[in-house]
Amino acid sequence: MVTKYKTVTALILVILLLLSFALTSCRPGDGREEATEDETYWLNMNTDFPSDESLPDGDGKPVKVILLLGQSNATGSSITAYLEKNLPTEQFARYEQGFDSVKINYCLDDHNTTSEGRFVPVDLTCGATTGFFGPEVGMAEVLSEAFPDETVYILKYTMSGYSLHHHWLCGGQRGSVYEACMAFLKTHLEDMRSKKYNPRIGAVCWMQGESDTTDFKASHYYDNQVAFASYLREDLADYADEGGIYFIDAGISDSPYCEPAYPTINQAKEDFSKLSELNLYFSTIDMGLTIDKEPEDEPDWGHYDSLSELELGRQFGRLMVEIFQNDNKNS
Repeated sequence: MVTKYKTVTALILVILLLLSFALTSCRPGDGREEATEDETYWLNMNTDFPSDESLPDGDGKPVKVILLLGQSNATGSSITAYLEKNLPTEQFARYEQGFDSVKINYCLDDHNTTSEGRFVPVDLTCGATTGFFGPEVGMAEVLSEAFPDETVYILKYTMSGYSLHHHWLCGGQRGSVYEACMAFLKTHLEDMRSKKYNPRIGAVCWMQGESDTTDFKASHYYDNQVAFASYLREDLADYADEGGIYFIDAGISDSPYCEPAYPTINQAKEDFSKLSELNLYFSTIDMGLTIDKEPEDEPDWGHYDSLSELELGRQFGRLMVEIFQNDNKNS
C-alpha cells in the first residue's frame, strides 16, 4: 500500500513538473514556428521600469498620450542612412534635431534599447539600435504641426519578432509580453500622475502581425485581436480619453517574410475594425509602402524601407490628429 502511494505521488509530481515546464517554456527566435497544437508559451520578461524623475510639474492639465506597440516595424528597424540619402538635407536635419513638443518614453525588445525611463524628444535615435529609426518620427512630424502649442506624449513598448498568439497572449489570455507591457505603461502613467499630469490615452497604434503569418497562428488572429484590444481597454480604462481608447491597426506587408498567411492577418485586422467606431485599420499594401529596396544589394524583406517607415508613422499621426480633433469638437 505504501509503495503504491509513493508511486502515485511520484507520478503526480512528474505531471506537475511537466505542466510547469509547459507553462514557462520559451521558444527562442522570431516566434514564427508552426505549431501542431495550441502550445503555451511564457517568456521571462524584465518588468523593472525606473520612474521618470525629470518630468516637470504638470499643473493638473489633461495631456494627450499615444501608445505605440507591436513588433520590429514598430520598434524601428529602418535604416537611418537611407533616410538621409533619400531626403533633402534640411528635412533630414529636422528629424535629426528632433521634436521637442512630442516626447517619447520607450522600452524595446525587453530592455535591449530604452530611454532609461525618461520622456525624451522624438528624434532618429528611438529605434532598435544605433542607425535605425521607427514610426514615431513620422508621427512626431504630423503631431507637432497639428498641435504646436502643446506637448504630446508617446509610450512605446515593442517586442521584435514575437507573435500575438504565443507571446503577447498566452492561450488567449494576457501573456508574458502583454503583462510586461502593461507594467511599463502603468509605471509611466502613474509617474505622470504623481507629477500632477492628467494623462488621457487617445489611441493604441498597433504595428504587428508578421510573426503570426503561419496558417495556424493566422487562423487565430481575429479572436486574439478582439481579446487583446479588450484587455488593453479594460486594464487602461482609468486613463482612457472621454470617448474611449481608439485602436489604430496597420496592415502588414506582402513580403516573402509574411507568407503564406499575410492575407488572413490583414483580413482579420480589417474585420476587427468593423466591430466598433473606435477600431481603425489602414492597409500598408494599398498605401504602396515598400520592403524591397534597402539595402540596395540585399533588401531586408522583413522591414519597411526608410521612406515607407516614415510614411507609416505619418499615417498613424494623421489618424491621431483626426481622433484628437473630433474629441475636442465633442467635448
